[in-house]
Amino acid sequence: MSQQENKGGMLFKVLTGLFAVIAIAAAVLYFNTKTELGELQVEKEAQRVELQTSLDKLMADHNQLKAENGELTQTLAEKDAEIQAKAQEIEEALKYKYSFFKVKKQFAELQEISQGYVKQIDELKAANEKLTEENAMVKGKFAAEQKKNADLNKIKDNLTAKVNKASVLKSFKVYATGLKIKKSGKEVVTDKSRRINNIKVTFGVAKNTIAKAGTKDFFVRIAQPDSRILAEGEGDNYAFTFKGEKLQYTIKKSADYANENMIVNCYYPIRDTQKLAAGEYKVEVYEGNNVIGHANFIVK
Repeated sequence: MSQQENKGGMLFKVLTGLFAVIAIAAAVLYFNTKTELGELQVEKEAQRVELQTSLDKLMADHNQLKAENGELTQTLAEKDAEIQAKAQEIEEALKYKYSFFKVKKQFAELQEISQGYVKQIDELKAANEKLTEENAMVKGKFAAEQKKNADLNKIKDNLTAKVNKASVLKSFKVYATGLKIKKSGKEVVTDKSRRINNIKVTFGVAKNTIAKAGTKDFFVRIAQPDSRILAEGEGDNYAFTFKGEKLQYTIKKSADYANENMIVNCYYPIRDTQKLAAGEYKVEVYEGNNVIGHANFIVK
Protein backbone atom coordinates (compact mmCIF):
# COMPACT_ATOMS: atom_id res chain seq x y z
CA MET A 1 0.00 0.00 0.00
CA SER A 2 1.38 3.36 -0.97
CA GLN A 3 2.07 6.17 1.46
CA GLN A 4 -0.68 8.28 -0.16
CA GLU A 5 -3.30 5.59 0.40
CA ASN A 6 -2.26 5.40 4.05
CA LYS A 7 -2.80 9.13 4.43
CA GLY A 8 -6.26 8.91 2.82
CA GLY A 9 -7.34 6.14 5.16
CA MET A 10 -6.16 8.06 8.16
CA LEU A 11 -8.04 11.19 7.06
CA PHE A 12 -11.23 9.12 6.64
CA LYS A 13 -10.90 7.69 10.11
CA VAL A 14 -10.35 11.18 11.58
CA LEU A 15 -13.33 12.63 9.76
CA THR A 16 -15.51 9.69 10.74
CA GLY A 17 -14.53 10.14 14.37
CA LEU A 18 -15.17 13.87 14.15
CA PHE A 19 -18.61 13.36 12.63
CA ALA A 20 -19.38 10.85 15.37
CA VAL A 21 -18.37 13.35 18.06
CA ILE A 22 -20.48 16.07 16.39
CA ALA A 23 -23.46 13.73 16.15
CA ILE A 24 -23.15 12.79 19.82
CA ALA A 25 -22.81 16.47 20.78
CA ALA A 26 -25.85 17.35 18.69
CA ALA A 27 -27.83 14.54 20.27
CA VAL A 28 -26.86 15.68 23.77
CA LEU A 29 -27.71 19.30 22.89
CA TYR A 30 -31.09 18.27 21.47
CA PHE A 31 -31.90 16.21 24.54
CA ASN A 32 -30.89 19.00 26.89
CA THR A 33 -32.84 21.58 24.87
CA LYS A 34 -35.90 19.36 24.79
CA THR A 35 -35.66 18.83 28.54
CA GLU A 36 -35.34 22.57 29.17
CA LEU A 37 -38.29 23.29 26.89
CA GLY A 38 -40.37 20.71 28.74
CA GLU A 39 -39.43 22.24 32.07
CA LEU A 40 -40.32 25.72 30.77
CA GLN A 41 -43.66 24.40 29.54
CA VAL A 42 -44.38 22.84 32.93
CA GLU A 43 -43.38 26.07 34.68
CA LYS A 44 -45.57 28.12 32.32
CA GLU A 45 -48.56 25.84 32.95
CA ALA A 46 -48.00 26.12 36.69
CA GLN A 47 -47.94 29.91 36.34
CA ARG A 48 -51.16 29.81 34.27
CA VAL A 49 -52.91 27.63 36.88
CA GLU A 50 -51.71 29.95 39.65
CA LEU A 51 -53.05 33.02 37.80
CA GLN A 52 -56.34 31.26 37.01
CA THR A 53 -56.76 30.24 40.67
CA SER A 54 -56.00 33.77 41.86
CA LEU A 55 -58.45 35.19 39.31
CA ASP A 56 -61.19 32.75 40.36
CA LYS A 57 -60.70 33.62 44.04
CA LEU A 58 -60.72 37.35 43.36
CA MET A 59 -63.96 37.14 41.36
CA ALA A 60 -65.57 34.83 43.94
CA ASP A 61 -64.74 37.33 46.70
CA HIS A 62 -66.02 40.17 44.51
CA ASN A 63 -69.34 38.44 43.78
CA GLN A 64 -69.80 37.53 47.44
CA LEU A 65 -69.18 41.17 48.38
CA LYS A 66 -71.86 42.20 45.89
CA ALA A 67 -74.32 39.64 47.29
CA GLU A 68 -73.75 40.80 50.88
CA ASN A 69 -74.17 44.48 50.00
CA GLY A 70 -76.91 44.34 47.36
CA GLU A 71 -78.40 47.82 47.63
CA LEU A 72 -75.05 49.54 48.21
CA THR A 73 -73.44 47.92 45.15
CA GLN A 74 -76.16 49.32 42.88
CA THR A 75 -74.43 52.70 43.06
CA LEU A 76 -71.16 51.09 41.88
CA ALA A 77 -72.50 49.40 38.74
CA GLU A 78 -69.98 51.13 36.49
CA LYS A 79 -67.03 50.00 38.61
CA ASP A 80 -68.42 46.45 38.72
CA ALA A 81 -68.72 46.41 34.92
CA GLU A 82 -65.06 47.46 34.65
CA ILE A 83 -64.01 44.61 36.97
CA GLN A 84 -66.08 42.06 35.04
CA ALA A 85 -64.63 43.19 31.70
CA LYS A 86 -61.05 43.09 33.02
CA ALA A 87 -61.57 39.61 34.46
CA GLN A 88 -63.03 38.39 31.17
CA GLU A 89 -60.02 39.77 29.30
CA ILE A 90 -57.61 37.89 31.58
CA GLU A 91 -59.75 34.73 31.35
CA GLU A 92 -59.55 34.78 27.55
CA ALA A 93 -55.79 35.38 27.62
CA LEU A 94 -55.19 32.41 29.93
CA LYS A 95 -57.05 30.03 27.57
CA TYR A 96 -54.74 30.67 24.63
CA LYS A 97 -51.16 31.70 24.02
CA TYR A 98 -50.32 34.42 26.45
CA SER A 99 -47.51 36.48 27.83
CA PHE A 100 -47.07 35.74 31.53
CA PHE A 101 -45.77 39.19 32.33
CA LYS A 102 -48.55 40.90 30.36
CA VAL A 103 -51.25 38.87 32.11
CA LYS A 104 -49.51 39.36 35.44
CA LYS A 105 -49.66 43.12 34.86
CA GLN A 106 -53.34 42.92 33.89
CA PHE A 107 -54.07 40.93 37.04
CA ALA A 108 -52.27 43.51 39.17
CA GLU A 109 -54.44 46.22 37.58
CA LEU A 110 -57.56 44.14 38.30
CA GLN A 111 -56.49 43.73 41.93
CA GLU A 112 -56.05 47.49 42.25
CA ILE A 113 -59.51 48.16 40.78
CA SER A 114 -61.02 45.49 43.04
CA GLN A 115 -59.37 46.99 46.13
CA GLY A 116 -60.81 50.38 45.17
CA TYR A 117 -64.22 48.76 44.84
CA VAL A 118 -63.93 47.22 48.31
CA LYS A 119 -62.84 50.58 49.73
CA GLN A 120 -65.83 52.33 48.20
CA ILE A 121 -68.16 49.66 49.62
CA ASP A 122 -66.63 50.19 53.07
CA GLU A 123 -67.08 53.95 52.72
CA LEU A 124 -70.70 53.51 51.64
CA LYS A 125 -71.36 51.13 54.55
CA ALA A 126 -69.83 53.60 56.99
CA ALA A 127 -71.89 56.44 55.54
CA ASN A 128 -75.02 54.28 55.61
CA GLU A 129 -74.41 53.29 59.24
CA LYS A 130 -73.93 56.94 60.14
CA LEU A 131 -77.15 57.85 58.36
CA THR A 132 -78.94 54.98 60.15
CA GLU A 133 -77.66 56.23 63.51
CA GLU A 134 -78.64 59.80 62.69
CA ASN A 135 -82.04 58.60 61.47
CA ALA A 136 -82.54 56.61 64.67
CA MET A 137 -81.54 59.69 66.67
CA VAL A 138 -83.94 61.89 64.71
CA LYS A 139 -86.72 59.32 65.11
CA GLY A 140 -85.97 59.14 68.81
CA LYS A 141 -86.15 62.91 69.14
CA PHE A 142 -89.29 62.99 67.00
CA ALA A 143 -90.91 60.29 69.15
CA ALA A 144 -89.91 62.20 72.29
CA GLU A 145 -91.37 65.40 70.84
CA GLN A 146 -94.54 63.55 69.86
CA LYS A 147 -94.88 62.18 73.37
CA LYS A 148 -94.18 65.61 74.80
CA ASN A 149 -96.79 67.17 72.51
CA ALA A 150 -99.25 64.37 73.33
CA ASP A 151 -98.69 64.97 77.04
CA LEU A 152 -99.11 68.71 76.57
CA ASN A 153 -102.25 68.17 74.50
CA LYS A 154 -103.58 65.84 77.16
CA ILE A 155 -102.93 68.45 79.83
CA LYS A 156 -104.47 71.08 77.59
CA ASP A 157 -107.51 68.89 76.93
CA ASN A 158 -107.89 68.20 80.64
CA LEU A 159 -107.63 71.90 81.42
CA THR A 160 -110.06 72.72 78.60
CA ALA A 161 -112.47 70.09 79.88
CA LYS A 162 -112.19 71.52 83.39
CA VAL A 163 -112.71 75.06 82.11
CA ASN A 164 -115.64 73.95 79.96
CA LYS A 165 -117.13 72.10 82.89
CA ALA A 166 -116.57 75.04 85.20
CA SER A 167 -118.04 77.44 82.63
CA VAL A 168 -121.36 75.56 82.43
CA LEU A 169 -124.16 77.69 83.77
CA LYS A 170 -126.05 76.28 86.71
CA SER A 171 -129.53 77.07 87.91
CA PHE A 172 -130.08 77.37 91.64
CA LYS A 173 -133.88 77.07 91.54
CA VAL A 174 -136.42 76.10 88.90
CA TYR A 175 -140.09 76.74 89.59
CA ALA A 176 -143.00 76.00 87.24
CA THR A 177 -146.73 76.52 87.75
CA GLY A 178 -150.00 77.09 86.01
CA LEU A 179 -151.31 80.70 86.01
CA LYS A 180 -154.48 82.56 85.45
CA ILE A 181 -153.37 85.97 84.15
CA LYS A 182 -156.20 88.45 84.44
CA LYS A 183 -156.81 91.37 82.11
CA SER A 184 -155.30 93.63 84.73
CA GLY A 185 -152.09 91.63 84.42
CA LYS A 186 -152.38 90.10 87.83
CA GLU A 187 -151.02 86.57 88.03
CA VAL A 188 -153.02 84.01 89.97
CA VAL A 189 -151.45 80.60 90.60
CA THR A 190 -153.79 77.74 89.82
CA ASP A 191 -153.61 74.05 89.09
CA LYS A 192 -157.07 73.84 87.49
CA SER A 193 -156.84 72.94 83.83
CA ARG A 194 -159.89 75.01 82.85
CA ARG A 195 -158.48 78.13 84.50
CA ILE A 196 -154.86 77.96 83.33
CA ASN A 197 -154.12 80.36 80.45
CA ASN A 198 -150.33 80.48 80.98
CA ILE A 199 -147.55 78.32 82.30
CA LYS A 200 -144.82 80.25 84.06
CA VAL A 201 -141.28 78.92 84.44
CA THR A 202 -138.89 80.80 86.71
CA PHE A 203 -135.26 79.82 87.21
CA GLY A 204 -132.19 81.41 88.72
CA VAL A 205 -128.82 81.34 86.97
CA ALA A 206 -125.86 81.17 89.36
CA LYS A 207 -122.86 83.46 89.35
CA ASN A 208 -120.01 82.12 87.20
CA THR A 209 -116.92 84.22 86.51
CA ILE A 210 -115.45 81.63 84.10
CA ALA A 211 -118.44 81.50 81.77
CA LYS A 212 -118.45 83.85 78.81
CA ALA A 213 -120.66 86.86 79.46
CA GLY A 214 -123.23 88.05 76.94
CA THR A 215 -126.59 87.04 75.53
CA LYS A 216 -127.60 83.50 76.43
CA ASP A 217 -130.38 81.51 74.80
CA PHE A 218 -132.36 79.39 77.25
CA PHE A 219 -134.74 76.70 76.00
CA VAL A 220 -137.54 75.29 78.14
CA ARG A 221 -139.19 71.98 77.34
CA ILE A 222 -142.47 71.14 79.06
CA ALA A 223 -143.55 67.52 78.70
CA GLN A 224 -147.23 66.70 79.11
CA PRO A 225 -148.38 63.62 81.06
CA ASP A 226 -148.31 61.63 77.78
CA SER A 227 -144.69 62.80 77.24
CA ARG A 228 -145.61 65.00 74.25
CA ILE A 229 -143.84 68.37 74.31
CA LEU A 230 -145.93 71.50 74.49
CA ALA A 231 -144.93 73.69 71.54
CA GLU A 232 -146.33 76.58 69.57
CA GLY A 233 -145.61 74.77 66.34
CA GLU A 234 -143.60 72.01 64.64
CA GLY A 235 -140.47 72.01 62.49
CA ASP A 236 -137.09 73.72 62.77
CA ASN A 237 -138.65 77.08 63.68
CA TYR A 238 -139.62 75.56 67.02
CA ALA A 239 -136.55 73.38 67.53
CA PHE A 240 -133.00 73.73 68.88
CA THR A 241 -129.91 71.55 68.59
CA PHE A 242 -128.79 69.67 71.67
CA LYS A 243 -125.69 67.47 71.34
CA GLY A 244 -126.29 67.09 67.62
CA GLU A 245 -129.98 66.24 67.96
CA LYS A 246 -132.96 68.43 67.02
CA LEU A 247 -135.37 68.92 69.96
CA GLN A 248 -138.70 70.73 70.05
CA TYR A 249 -138.89 73.48 72.64
CA THR A 250 -141.79 75.01 74.52
CA ILE A 251 -140.24 78.39 75.32
CA LYS A 252 -137.16 80.18 74.04
CA LYS A 253 -135.85 82.97 76.27
CA SER A 254 -132.82 85.16 75.55
CA ALA A 255 -131.23 87.00 78.46
CA ASP A 256 -128.11 89.09 79.00
CA TYR A 257 -125.75 87.29 81.38
CA ALA A 258 -123.13 89.35 83.21
CA ASN A 259 -121.54 86.55 85.25
CA GLU A 260 -123.72 87.41 88.25
CA ASN A 261 -126.75 85.74 89.81
CA MET A 262 -129.83 86.43 87.74
CA ILE A 263 -133.52 85.44 87.66
CA VAL A 264 -135.20 84.48 84.39
CA ASN A 265 -138.98 84.44 83.99
CA CYS A 266 -140.62 82.96 80.91
CA TYR A 267 -144.22 82.17 79.92
CA TYR A 268 -146.02 79.75 77.68
CA PRO A 269 -149.49 80.99 76.74
CA ILE A 270 -152.30 78.44 76.48
CA ARG A 271 -154.47 78.97 73.43
CA ASP A 272 -158.25 79.13 73.84
CA THR A 273 -158.60 75.97 71.76
CA GLN A 274 -155.99 74.16 73.81
CA LYS A 275 -157.00 72.12 76.86
CA LEU A 276 -154.35 70.88 79.27
CA ALA A 277 -154.64 67.24 80.29
CA ALA A 278 -154.67 66.46 83.97
CA GLY A 279 -151.50 64.95 85.41
CA GLU A 280 -147.85 65.67 86.10
CA TYR A 281 -145.92 68.01 83.78
CA LYS A 282 -142.14 67.82 83.65
CA VAL A 283 -139.96 70.82 82.91
CA GLU A 284 -136.33 70.92 81.69
CA VAL A 285 -134.21 74.03 81.13
CA TYR A 286 -131.39 73.90 78.52
CA GLU A 287 -128.47 76.21 77.79
CA GLY A 288 -126.00 75.21 75.08
CA ASN A 289 -125.37 71.48 75.34
CA ASN A 290 -126.32 71.31 78.98
CA VAL A 291 -129.51 70.68 80.96
CA ILE A 292 -129.22 73.23 83.75
CA GLY A 293 -132.43 72.60 85.68
CA HIS A 294 -135.54 70.50 86.27
CA ALA A 295 -138.98 71.05 87.75
CA ASN A 296 -142.50 69.59 87.67
CA PHE A 297 -146.02 70.73 88.42
CA ILE A 298 -149.48 69.20 88.61
CA VAL A 299 -152.53 70.06 86.56
CA LYS A 300 -155.94 68.89 87.80
